[in-house]
Amino acid sequence: MNRRFDTVVIGGGIVGASAAYYLAKAGYTVVLVEKGRISAEQSRRGLGIIGTQRRDPLEMPLMLDSVEIWRGLENELGDTVGWKEEGQVSLFSNERGRRRSEAFLAVAKQFGLTTQLLEPNEVVGLLPYAQPQGRLGALYTPADGSADQELATTAFARAAARHGAVIWENTAARSIDVWGEVVCGIDTERGRLGCQNIVVAAGCWTSLLLKPFGIAHPSFWVRGSVGRYPVVPYETKLAVSCDEYAYLQEADGRLTLAAVAAPVHDLMLHSRLKLLRLHQLKQNKIKLELGKPMVRSLMGEFNDFTTHRTLDPAPDVTGLKRAAAAFQAEHPVIGSIQYQRSWAGYMDYTPDGLPIIEAVAEPRGLFVAAGFGRHGFGIAPAVGRSISDLITKGAIDRDLTPFSSRRFTL
Repeated sequence: MNRRFDTVVIGGGIVGASAAYYLAKAGYTVVLVEKGRISAEQSRRGLGIIGTQRRDPLEMPLMLDSVEIWRGLENELGDTVGWKEEGQVSLFSNERGRRRSEAFLAVAKQFGLTTQLLEPNEVVGLLPYAQPQGRLGALYTPADGSADQELATTAFARAAARHGAVIWENTAARSIDVWGEVVCGIDTERGRLGCQNIVVAAGCWTSLLLKPFGIAHPSFWVRGSVGRYPVVPYETKLAVSCDEYAYLQEADGRLTLAAVAAPVHDLMLHSRLKLLRLHQLKQNKIKLELGKPMVRSLMGEFNDFTTHRTLDPAPDVTGLKRAAAAFQAEHPVIGSIQYQRSWAGYMDYTPDGLPIIEAVAEPRGLFVAAGFGRHGFGIAPAVGRSISDLITKGAIDRDLTPFSSRRFTL
């Protein structure tokens, strides 16, 4: 098979699906290739919080664009995405947390956000079912929201298909083809696809795709863990986070709880310790583990796109237990209950926590949207639209310079 499209999008997460949608809507012929299933990896394994809180100011313009898109997305796509604009609360327990929160208020004011700094008594008023222990206050943003990660990603993919995009699941992109200094196609499991533009939105697999061109995608894998509680005896519509955990309540009353205190990097052959050290100097929060992933990488399991259709790492049981203990201590009304199930996902992190969104200088026609860490879901619609504008218009009205990979080499 040898078919030709204007653009090939590699990666079926929400960034790739939204890029495919906006490109197809603009009249471009598009094929999205995904080695596994749409929304099977990073885009469905978190909580789905869509928030402006504590975002880097450089990300804020894109994030605000995304919030506006989310507000009208169900009408635009004609599909359900589970959007809820119920607000977000971020608790803090020490003076460092207060300083960070106060510093963000200046950012919030700069961008016209409705974020407030709450005192402990105000926190209790907002979370009456909780008994916060040692909390000094919280940031509260009424306009933040959440959405269902799987519903939203598949809705983008379906909408792209309605506009004529071709969606190929269980089809790995094996390599990118270049003629001279310009991309000309990709080799897939179904055959070669010719194209003028390629969007690499492949999450953790981005580095492997770009390596043949001498492009060192500056990222490393981080494993985040999530568990689901049964129905709890109270209702909250807020997204709540702190240093130990973050949670959202599902429509059916169950609670989804993420362990946020110490995400894990599994040491493997492709671990980039220099990048890890840079990140740890800035964040000081990532835990290193040596175990089965190293053995699997020694066997070459992560060198081929078809070996793992879906990355499905084991959850961090210790981290989830600590998160549950901290949550239960502050929510005694629920008593002692166990997770119904738990899961984990690998996230594509950069050392400074900002994504890479760019048109690659060489080969021309290659675009990258990756390195989103745990914050990619909320910002994804604006990123997908920006990538589409870069391809269809040659420019966008937002400055993407802060997201260039060149920031790590200058």
